[in-house]
Amino acid sequence: MGELDGRITIITGAGRGIGFGIAERLCKAGAEVIVAEVNPETGQRAVKALTEAGYKAWFHEVDVRKPDSVENLVKAVVDRYGRIDILINNAGLAKIGPSETFPLEDWYLQIDVMYNGVFLCMQAVGRVMLQQGKGVILNISSIGGLGAWPMRQAYNSAKAGVISLTENIGCEWARRGVRVVSVAPGVTRTDMLQQMVDEGIATLTKYNDRTPMGRVGEVDEIAKVVQFLVSDRASYITATTVTVDGGWVAWGNLPV
Repeated sequence: MGELDGRITIITGAGRGIGFGIAERLCKAGAEVIVAEVNPETGQRAVKALTEAGYKAWFHEVDVRKPDSVENLVKAVVDRYGRIDILINNAGLAKIGPSETFPLEDWYLQIDVMYNGVFLCMQAVGRVMLQQGKGVILNISSIGGLGAWPMRQAYNSAKAGVISLTENIGCEWARRGVRVVSVAPGVTRTDMLQQMVDEGIATLTKYNDRTPMGRVGEVDEIAKVVQFLVSDRASYITATTVTVDGGWVAWGNLPV
């Protein structure tokens, strides 16, 4: 028996990276996961991997920027199960560049996906959870939301907003049975990180040297903390953000 047996869980952006790692770990703990992805191919590939491993998972297409798309996702899950136990807001992307020339379309895209999209999902799922009188919402923020990194103005602003949403809505719903928490990963070994390394934007050596533990994080190290926070073991934790960063922020949140 897993500690999340039967928990109906929506994870946005679960097709790859940290999102898929979270989906895999929560499935192992007994949750039934809805992989909510904007890219059907990515989402269906993730579900195939999970179901072939013996887990319960299914795909639903969603664009978190669009209220109707989010509402359709929530309706589909409620129609199928009658409830939603856990929501993981993970969908994200990263585009960087000098602020004075930063393309507005890249600004709007990141804010829409990682800030507005998080609120839309919290609002739509929150209505269901408040009616149930229970539920857990976990937002994936970032250590970038806790300090200033040059050329990451949109990404870091969105993630700082997510941390604030977590605190504000977490306090608002605390007496109504819904916990709202956030995890702020440090630099983590994902396809996105590898792409930045391949493009010469970053180097693993610099990230390793900048981290007190001397290495970047692994996806499952983030997923383990997520599992704890959405479980009953974390029943007294709400309206707060947990950093999982190898000591990065404590050492001073300075760019590499």
